[in-house]
Amino acid sequence: MPSILKKNILRLSIVGLVMCFSLSSLVPLEGMAKDEATKNPPAAESETVIATMGDVKLYADELNELFANSDPKAKARVLASPKLLDQTIREELLKKFIVQQATANGFDKQPAIQWVMARDRDKILLEAYLNSKSKPEDSFPSEAMIKEAYQQNVKNFAVPPQAHIAQIFLPLDGEEKEQKAATQKMVELAKKAKTKGTDFAALAKEHSKHTESAPNGGDMGWIAINQLVPEIGKEVESMKPGDIKGPFHSNQGLHIIKLIESKPASVRTQEEAKPILIAGLKKQRMDTLRAQLLKEIMDKTPAIINSENVSKLK
Repeated sequence: MPSILKKNILRLSIVGLVMCFSLSSLVPLEGMAKDEATKNPPAAESETVIATMGDVKLYADELNELFANSDPKAKARVLASPKLLDQTIREELLKKFIVQQATANGFDKQPAIQWVMARDRDKILLEAYLNSKSKPEDSFPSEAMIKEAYQQNVKNFAVPPQAHIAQIFLPLDGEEKEQKAATQKMVELAKKAKTKGTDFAALAKEHSKHTESAPNGGDMGWIAINQLVPEIGKEVESMKPGDIKGPFHSNQGLHIIKLIESKPASVRTQEEAKPILIAGLKKQRMDTLRAQLLKEIMDKTPAIINSENVSKLK
């Protein structure tokens, strides 16, 4: 999908932990596949069918169960976005279809596959159990700990200069003739966009081929300038609110950019950083509790290894 964003994602480190919040996953915390539900879908035809693929049906109850075991924020994003919801439905249906095909072919009965499935089940159970036994106290962390973590990691909460921009985009596809036509069209659109009284949003809605922003009048929202493709980022740095520049070439196509507003570099306040601080401190506390738990288990019930029999391993 064309974008004026760089492909690399800025990640923020805190207390030695990279806190990365992803939009892409609605997998339950344990990552557990619903094997039995997939093999034996609800029999009652009266249940609400969300989608079908061949003779495979995806039921509303199955998606509701997925959402119930998912991160609340990820769930909210998916339900609020028709595009993400459609993608989630298609992915779940495809998984179910492929699993049914594999099961029908007896693939799940192969010894090697059964061994892997058993190992994965044990791993999931192990992680879920250790997580439940290593859960930090409800009162953790204290406000004093949050303040200290913020002070020690304040540099990690630096926010680079940002720009609220809108764009008109055309890809440079096809033969040389089509590319020349697209270039000429963008030159004309740029001239029109810069004419006093022209509605930039209306032009973007009518002509831009950037799927995500065109319906919103080309509005790309707030973006860190260092996350823009270099060809555009360096131009935006010198623009003032209301300025329109372009067309610019990138490896994706041609862009006409309007700067709506900009923000200088800043540092997130402790209150703004609080959710990340809490998550990082809880993760650190959970790791400590887990290490203590494992040590207690091994001290209480030490492992005894039969060296003679070890030598017989093949």
